[in-house]
Amino acid sequence: MIRTSQSRLWKFSAIALLALLACVLCARLRHPWTYNDDYNGAFWSQAARNLSRAGFLATAGVPAPLYFGAPPIPAEALYVHHPTLLSAMMYLDRALLGETESAARILPIFFSLLTAALLWLFASSSSGWRCGTLVLAFFVAAPMELHYGQMVNFEAPELFFLLSTICAFHRWREHRTTTSAALLLICVALAIWTDWQGYLLAALLTIQLLLEAPARNARISAALLLTAFLSGLAFLLQIHLASPGAWQELLHAFRERSSHADLSGGSFSAAQWLRTEFDYITTLFHPAALLIAAAGALLAFLHRRTLTARHAALLHTGTLFFILDLIYICALRNQSYIHDFASFYFLIPVAIFSAYLIHWLIHQSEARAPRPISIAATAAACALAAAFICSGIRRLDAIDTQFCILDDDGTEPPTLMPDIGHLIDRTFPGAAVIICNFDKYYSPLPYYARRVMTNDVTTYPAWREAVSDALPTPAGGIIWPGAPGAADLIRHLPASEIHPVTIDGIPFLLWLPIG
Repeated sequence: MIRTSQSRLWKFSAIALLALLACVLCARLRHPWTYNDDYNGAFWSQAARNLSRAGFLATAGVPAPLYFGAPPIPAEALYVHHPTLLSAMMYLDRALLGETESAARILPIFFSLLTAALLWLFASSSSGWRCGTLVLAFFVAAPMELHYGQMVNFEAPELFFLLSTICAFHRWREHRTTTSAALLLICVALAIWTDWQGYLLAALLTIQLLLEAPARNARISAALLLTAFLSGLAFLLQIHLASPGAWQELLHAFRERSSHADLSGGSFSAAQWLRTEFDYITTLFHPAALLIAAAGALLAFLHRRTLTARHAALLHTGTLFFILDLIYICALRNQSYIHDFASFYFLIPVAIFSAYLIHWLIHQSEARAPRPISIAATAAACALAAAFICSGIRRLDAIDTQFCILDDDGTEPPTLMPDIGHLIDRTFPGAAVIICNFDKYYSPLPYYARRVMTNDVTTYPAWREAVSDALPTPAGGIIWPGAPGAADLIRHLPASEIHPVTIDGIPFLLWLPIG
């Protein structure tokens, strides 16, 4: 009776955790793309917009997330650096829900909640409801998940497909039926068509199968390799059909992502890379949770010969994810140096190994200590998880930083970017190239403006050069008087073409030489 009551309590706690995760992820559902990490949302929303405007088949399903001109989309504007399932899902998302920030964010939030639920069910079936709920608690507590779980990018769907693949892999190992094998291949294909980690996971699973029992696992190993090979071949043909120079561009992208180049055109050292990765990981994961996870991994290693098959399956999942993301961030050094969310896939091993240690400590207290002490141990574990969750939510204020398009002084209204974009969209002809003397970091402003934009043009000679570069397309402009060199730029432009406007309390000047 007591065990049944505890099981219900842990299930109820897990449902509450899922509800909490949904609330945190949905908190920014209607917010415009004005946070730094929301650049990806505008990026993929523009890709969906272009697929809808040009036609999915016209570009062979290859996205054009940085093209703001009129169809047809030129081949050089196509983005061939990644598999294309995400852009296809964004295209369907837009068709079903419309083109809004909320509609775009629904996609990663949906996959984040699916991942959390699947992780909970998998851990619970392997090690009991208490362990499953603890795994879920550490997953929910990570600032990495609370912040990036709603980012419109590859991470949320890819994490779900990778976890689904490993769950299907363990189901196949248990049953070895045709149905379980088909499910495994479908899941790994979805992971492969979402991002490159799918190929890496297929390789890791194949290596494991061949090391364990080459003869017995030959057919499923061959099927995994064939799935990866055919998917890769299909992707190469897809991007080649869309853009004849796609293969060279893809190769260049891989070389760049594996290099030591930084965004400024320089390079970073191995020591700088290590310091940066340390800062990223200790910011987006609780340092205490990382230490608990490390202790849990060591404990799991010591217990490896006495684990049941189901316990081993859970810990094997954590180990696979750790190896997968470690290879990813080390092989693509430029990617992981620039993007702090490259370590997103560490969410699974941190959650699993942290929960394993806490679950083992509670189990030891139940087996060896008086009942009041075991109850206190359980209460302490719950309090620890709750503290991590509260801390993770509080950290979001520091992680969420606004993408400022003016001077980065922290006083810019959060609605300024979309409001400027909507004004440009209402004011200038659809074919016009818009020049501005701000936005030096190239924000999602063109997404809202629906125009090709030339940014950070601060001198009159550069302005005239931008006008010439736009020809034969007409040009217009918007000037922020507070930018460096703005007074000299305004003095050189004809007064009859300058029209003052105020946007969110900030003065701007529209340059309208085109009527």
